[in-house]
Parts: sequence; C-alpha cells; structure tokens
Amino acid sequence: MAMTGERKLKLVENPPVVEIRDVTKDFGAVRALDHVNLEIPEGRIIGLLGPNGSGKTTLLKILAGFYAEYEGEVLIDGHKPGAFTKARVAYLPDKDGLPENMMVNDIINIYRTFFDDFDEEKCRRLLEIFDVRPTAMPKEMSKGVIDKLQISLLMSRNARLYLLDEPIGGVDVEARQHVLDLILENFNPQGTMIIVTHLVRDIERLFDSVIVLKKGKVECFEDSDVLRGKYGGTLEEAMCEIFRG
Repeated sequence: MAMTGERKLKLVENPPVVEIRDVTKDFGAVRALDHVNLEIPEGRIIGLLGPNGSGKTTLLKILAGFYAEYEGEVLIDGHKPGAFTKARVAYLPDKDGLPENMMVNDIINIYRTFFDDFDEEKCRRLLEIFDVRPTAMPKEMSKGVIDKLQISLLMSRNARLYLLDEPIGGVDVEARQHVLDLILENFNPQGTMIIVTHLVRDIERLFDSVIVLKKGKVECFEDSDVLRGKYGGTLEEAMCEIFRG
C-alpha cells in the first residue's frame, strides 16, 4: 500500500550512475562484501538496508573512493573511483568528520574552494532554516545540529551521487520529518542518492527502491511498492521478514 508523501518512480528507466560487478571486499578473515552485483540508475533515492555487519558502510566507502583494494569492478558514470568520481560524489559518513575548532563560515569556505558544484547561497539558506549559526563550531554543537550542518553542506552540492550513512541518527524525532522534507526538496533529479539507515520507519517515504544486504550479499534490490505489496505492510515490516528469512 502506497504511503502518503512517498516518492513516485519515473516510468522511463534511466541510465546507470553506478555499476558494481562481482565486488568482494575482505578485512583479514572477515568478508564484508561477497560478490556484489548492482546497477543503480540516476534519478532515484535508494535505501541501503541490512543488519549490522552486512557490508553497508563498506559499500558506501568503496563508492566514495575510500577503499581502493577490492576484487571486482566499480564504475561511477563509467569511471573507476578516483579523482574524477570524487568530484562528483557527495559523501556523508556515519561519524562526524568536520573539524571541531573551525567556524561554520570557514567550513563553507573550504567547500567552496574544493567543490566546483557547491552552492554557497543554498547552503546558507539551509543553515538558516536549521538555525545553525555561521559563527558556531562543531565542538559546541549537539550530534543533531552537526547532522543538520553536514546535510546542509551535502545537499548544497550538485553531485551525481549522494551517499548518506545514518544521516538523521542524532536529529530529534520532532525535527526528522522537516529534515527529510528538505533533503527531498533539494535532491538533484539528475543524480542518485543512497541512504544507509536503521530508522527505516522514519525515512522509508523517501525511498524509490531498496537494496538489502545480508552477510555481504545482495538479498534483494526492489522497488519500494513491490516490497510493500509482497509483504503486505511497510518497508520496515518487509525488512523484518527478510532479515528473519
């Protein structure tokens, strides 16, 4: 059953932004990804879901260019992860990577210098909506305010691929839907967004499709409505059934 406010898929299949072919990644004796094959089209917001240790963050870091050693092939707009793709990928990690003692104004200046697709005016508008002061420093902020700062920086890039790892984990319940609305409103329709989250119930209205990883393997890659119809409920309920199975 369709949920109110959820995104609707386009009828025309779009070209792939991401191609992942037989990718395997080991950390010593631990296999984080096991022969993963995916083709991810543009214009989609996709949930990357799975239990802890299923390989979600590892996959995001490969796409972001942080892990270079793996078996198989990854292409972003036809290019292997590197300088070309890093300029087109916007990555929000699950742990804060902002300099603690730098003012927001200075962080914005860094983004303006390093990312040609960064829209400073848009960023400042989002920060004003989120009530994040330009003279504040991350060391003075709560986890929720840092999340809002990072989302503002990320969504102010005109990227081809957005990678978000637990983007609203620190945002209070009352503000989550507002943050999600702003993500949706500022999403580049020529790009693709992949979101890792355990807060499926809060975020699922954004998802056009869902990738489920289980023990490093792709359990399914399906449109959200198909999964809801198959399991007769919400995506969160569908995930519970898949994980149990």
